Amino acid sequence: MKNTFGKILASAVLLSSISASAGGNDFLKRLKALDGREGKIVASYDESNTGKCRLELQNYESIDGSQAIAVYLQDTGMYFTPSASLDKETKLKDANTAVVSTSSKRPGGDACGDFGGAIGYKKVLVLDGNQVTIRETFRCLMDGFEKYDLATTCEF
Repeated sequence: MKNTFGKILASAVLLSSISASAGGNDFLKRLKALDGREGKIVASYDESNTGKCRLELQNYESIDGSQAIAVYLQDTGMYFTPSASLDKETKLKDANTAVVSTSSKRPGGDACGDFGGAIGYKKVLVLDGNQVTIRETFRCLMDGFEKYDLATTCEF
């Protein structure tokens, strides 16, 4: 019972944060309806994928104590599991697109590696009909400003 209450409370807190943008309630409701569903990969930057995918949502507590939801495209067979975190910093760009991060900072560097140099980083989560896309776009200083567009789309 405690776990169920915690999930409801975490979702409510996060929902109020994302709901500050128009359409936040609908976005989360549509995303939660896909939780646990299996589908197929219809587009991916990583051609070694299995062609299969499963959406998984996990509630968690951020370092600052706020509630968040991790979104994973599991069972893809890709080296990196496509993921996004919906937290208090998430902004809805429109009814189908959540900007989940504009920073690729991590211990030891960023999206461009240990020496850093990521410019214009953005990670978005897109819900379009029965498809979910997790996309990262950025340029790398060390690669001569080469543009990277790493997107994976799962269709249910």
